[in-house]
Parts: sequence; C-alpha cells; structure tokens
Amino acid sequence: MTETKNQSITELNNIIKEVITDAKNFSKDIASSIYMNYIAGIMAILFGIQTGWYNIPYITQLDPVPTALVLIQIFAGSMLIIRGYTLQKKYSRLLNLKNKL
Repeated sequence: MTETKNQSITELNNIIKEVITDAKNFSKDIASSIYMNYIAGIMAILFGIQTGWYNIPYITQLDPVPTALVLIQIFAGSMLIIRGYTLQKKYSRLLNLKNKL
C-alpha cells in the first residue's frame, strides 16, 4: 500500500517538474485554447445569423427546423464565448505570467 502511494507521489512529482520546466509552452497552449473558444463562438454565432438570413421565408412561417437550427447555433456560440471568458478569468495569473516569460 505504501509502495503504491510512493510510486504515485513520485510520478506526480515527475509530472510537476516537467510542467515547471515547460511552463512557457504550457501557458501558450492554455492561452491559445482560450482564444480558440472565442473564435469558435464568434463563428458559430455568424453561422447562426447566416442560417437565419437564408431561411427567413421559413422562419417567418414559423417552421420549427430552421428556427431551431438558428437558435441552437447562436446558443452554442454564446456558450463558447462565455466559456472562453470564464477560462480567461480562471487562468489570468498564468496568462500574465506568460507575458512576463
């Protein structure tokens, strides 16, 4: 039991050492994934607007399929942008550190 715990602790220490030595690349990866959330969210919202624009005749007739497609795309885009914002707040110290490195 203690041998397994010691092995787990040793493995965890090795992982942490690797993360520390690779901190600059790690922070760049985190930053790029956060910005990708923003980009994907904006694209989803734009696709939703485009879908709505091309399906105006069906939406005005209250056809549920195009209306649902538009709403789902805009909702998904909004959620991606909100997720990017929360990740940016969560990792703000890491992002500030990235700028200093």
